[in-house]
Amino acid sequence: MADQYRDSCVDRQNKNRKVFKKNSNDFIRVSFYDKDGTRVNDVTRSEANCIASSNPKQLFYYQDGNGYQQELLIDQVNKLDLLDALPDAPGCPSAPQLCGPPRVQFFGGMGMGAMANSVVSPNSGSIIGFDIVNPGFNYLRPPFANIVDECGNGAGASLRVRTQPYSGGDSRKGGLEVRNVAVTAPGDGYLSAPNGSLGGNGRVWKEANEGYVKTDDGRFYVVPNPLEPPELPPGQTYYPPDIPTPTTPPPTPTTPPPPPTYPVIIEIDEIIVDDGGFGYEPGDTIEVVPGNGSEVEPVIDDNGKIVDVIIIKPGIGFVDLPEVVINSSRGYNARLLPVLKVTAISDIPDISVIPPGTPVISVVDCVGKIPPKTEFDIVPR
Repeated sequence: MADQYRDSCVDRQNKNRKVFKKNSNDFIRVSFYDKDGTRVNDVTRSEANCIASSNPKQLFYYQDGNGYQQELLIDQVNKLDLLDALPDAPGCPSAPQLCGPPRVQFFGGMGMGAMANSVVSPNSGSIIGFDIVNPGFNYLRPPFANIVDECGNGAGASLRVRTQPYSGGDSRKGGLEVRNVAVTAPGDGYLSAPNGSLGGNGRVWKEANEGYVKTDDGRFYVVPNPLEPPELPPGQTYYPPDIPTPTTPPPTPTTPPPPPTYPVIIEIDEIIVDDGGFGYEPGDTIEVVPGNGSEVEPVIDDNGKIVDVIIIKPGIGFVDLPEVVINSSRGYNARLLPVLKVTAISDIPDISVIPPGTPVISVVDCVGKIPPKTEFDIVPR
């Protein structure tokens, strides 16, 4: 039976969420294990304090901005702030960087850990797929995925996350993991590589002549050009501006190095039946354009509706999102969405299986292959 006291602290259904202090907008969320072994996700800091009031040794788990899962006591949970939620992985530092491909942000679904690199067509500037660097774990439902393009070059992409049961070997993890991301609209104008301009992949919280204040709920606000620290209520901390002394020469502007890249090959992973349409008959066929050696076959039910698409040959070497064409004299209105599988060349045990002349795409490693630090860390690929 679940710990009843903890149930009084945490609303497991995420409805009518209880608030014990004035930080209901706290962005920090943690997880913990009940005495019966049930993992409870999406726990606010106030709820964590309520739980720890009866058990100060209770361990909580927090997913930081780099994808690491930290194992923390309540005092450490209370010290978490916004900087812990921001990534500083290789390729995505905190200072302004060269504008390049967009990032993908996973959110919702009650799980944690999913990370991916976006793949942008060098031909069309559209998003065609994702290399899933870490599938995450403990999702109760498919999370949402959002494209973040700090430099504002591209627009129009929309995504749909595909999940599967957790496939790792850690008994403390389970639920769903991210299998792939379907591109429901590829958009255009996205950069496939840095273009030399600055401003992307960075989060600058203040200018050199500005100070800022961190509030007790973890928020920040800027205090422009202050000469003296402002009067602050208890629980707020002032950070003064970085004003150089007159004897200190200004720093010489430098161009940041380009982020690392790696080559990938792309195949058809699946074709989603978004709308089965009507009027289709046995003998109707489906083809992928361009095909790149792919071969697919529709499954049509007795009502003339396409209910599935079987991938016989996945094809290889896609550099744009292909079109799925249905050859039928009577069928109408079916909508089929191709989903591409992205595989890093370094992850292929025997590259001789790749046909000579197969096109490859260079992917900017915005997420980074972060080395593990503890047994609770992200699953390395």
